[in-house]
Amino acid sequence: MKRTACLAAILAALVSAALARDFAMPKLVPAITMASRDNHPLEKMTVGADAYDTAAKASIFHPAMLQHSVLPVLIVFTNDGDETVVLSHVHFELVTRDRAKAEPYTMDDLQRAFTAIRAPGSRTEDKLPIPLPGKSKAHGGLPQKDRDELEHASFAARAVEPHSGQQGFLFFDVGDLDDPARGARLFVTGVNDARGNELMYFEVPLGKP
Repeated sequence: MKRTACLAAILAALVSAALARDFAMPKLVPAITMASRDNHPLEKMTVGADAYDTAAKASIFHPAMLQHSVLPVLIVFTNDGDETVVLSHVHFELVTRDRAKAEPYTMDDLQRAFTAIRAPGSRTEDKLPIPLPGKSKAHGGLPQKDRDELEHASFAARAVEPHSGQQGFLFFDVGDLDDPARGARLFVTGVNDARGNELMYFEVPLGKP
């Protein structure tokens, strides 16, 4: 009996630790150092992107991204110039290898996507290598904590100050596309200089063709 109680306590602690993990944004790095990027030397601006298209990378989020066909893309702006770059009218568009086009999910879009019934095994606690109640059952809903996490992660910068950078995540609906980043490209428009002049658009390849 004592052994059973001890195992139950350990199990509860493991589950609690897994669910209590706080979300942490990746360390901000210069976009020029990223594998996927578009550098504009004359404008002294670089846009980089990193698709979180594997289970290991997407595991930084509590919600089961890939199981819901949601592709998180980390977007990074680096301004190496001496003037502020304005992002108040920035626009993002993902073009997949089959030429389907998608704009980033809004928070309401994400709420709907994750409120749909989730597949068995898609919860954070389901990934633990131990049997848990409900592990093989379908379930749904987006808890407020998860919504807060996604709001915190979402790209929201309105400007990039001189010699600095900004980053955040965009979330795209990629349907049931296998290897969604392969052959995909992210187009970024509506980036303006301090005088309101629009810079040339950025085109960032997300994965191998």
